[in-house]
Amino acid sequence: MTADKNTNKSYFRSHGYTPDEIILTDSGESCDLSKLPPFLRTLLVMDGTVTKALEAWFWEPVKVVPLKNELTKLTETVEGLATKKGDKALQREVILQGVDSEKTFACARSTVALESLPTEVGLALETGQIGIGELFREKGLETYRELFNINYFSAVPKGDVLLAHMEGEVVSRSYQIWVNGSAAIIVTEYFSVSAYKG
Repeated sequence: MTADKNTNKSYFRSHGYTPDEIILTDSGESCDLSKLPPFLRTLLVMDGTVTKALEAWFWEPVKVVPLKNELTKLTETVEGLATKKGDKALQREVILQGVDSEKTFACARSTVALESLPTEVGLALETGQIGIGELFREKGLETYRELFNINYFSAVPKGDVLLAHMEGEVVSRSYQIWVNGSAAIIVTEYFSVSAYKG
């Protein structure tokens, strides 16, 4: 079955399954969800911390390798975030990599509205050495994650420095992290399909 373009933006907010197996993504390419490895499908729709799930599945510790951790002042509002022009934001890009295998399991980019977070959490994120979900668990911070998009690329987009660490087909999920009633962070996580086969 073929879904309309908006199915993946609304259905997966509350369900992990859709009868429409093929979705049209923002990249302009369609993705047959039923053909993805089952664990990867699970990662795309889950609302928990991906690092913890990766460690359990691949049975090795996963480290966060920071590539970019840049503090900026917004020149405009960011759609989907509780921000306004002039607010401080953190732009992060990281690789989630197996400590033992050194395999790249995922890449992620995020925009963090620092003024929507407790000060100590924002400062810890600025160091760039810890994953967002891991930090929130350690601090006991209550959050809510809302998935709003799944995307698919038949090949790694050229010129994207972060995704140069991946190969072949790539799927991604984007979600908001709500803290104290505010949309504080937008995250997009990318996964090479080949890493989850076999």
